[in-house]
Amino acid sequence: MLASYVPVLVMMFLAAIVATAMIAMSALLGPRKPTRHKQEPYECGMAPVGSARERFPVRFYLIAMFFIIFDIEVVFLYPWAVTFRGTDDAMQPFLFAQMAVFVGILFIGYLYLLGKGALNWDDSEDKTSRASAEVRARRMPIRFGNEASGPVKLPEAGLQAKGEGA
Repeated sequence: MLASYVPVLVMMFLAAIVATAMIAMSALLGPRKPTRHKQEPYECGMAPVGSARERFPVRFYLIAMFFIIFDIEVVFLYPWAVTFRGTDDAMQPFLFAQMAVFVGILFIGYLYLLGKGALNWDDSEDKTSRASAEVRARRMPIRFGNEASGPVKLPEAGLQAKGEGA
């Protein structure tokens, strides 16, 4: 019984060895030319301005949770398909009906979320909100800290370091 897990354990062991070896070789053989600019945080090509503790709207977390829920539910389709393929012909209609009910419940849940507007990312199109315009007007927009910063100006020392092959 446990002998069937030996190939999986060997594969996991080899994967751990290869990953560790790659990281170790990169640390030992990789070039090290640290500069002040290379040590700064990198945020998608923008200068890091402002706090990293910005608040996200609740809608962001709701959509993330819905994605995880539906994603996990879809993962259940694979073991069902393996079981469905290995069963006899008399049992297959029952298993198919069982999965049809499961997918139907998922689809009804998806339609419910769609109807409630839970998957609408933009609040400006939300006509069902009960909040008044006054409440919405006071809410500050999400800021990333660099909207008004304009183009990034590097100091002269950084330009010289870049030209020296850094």
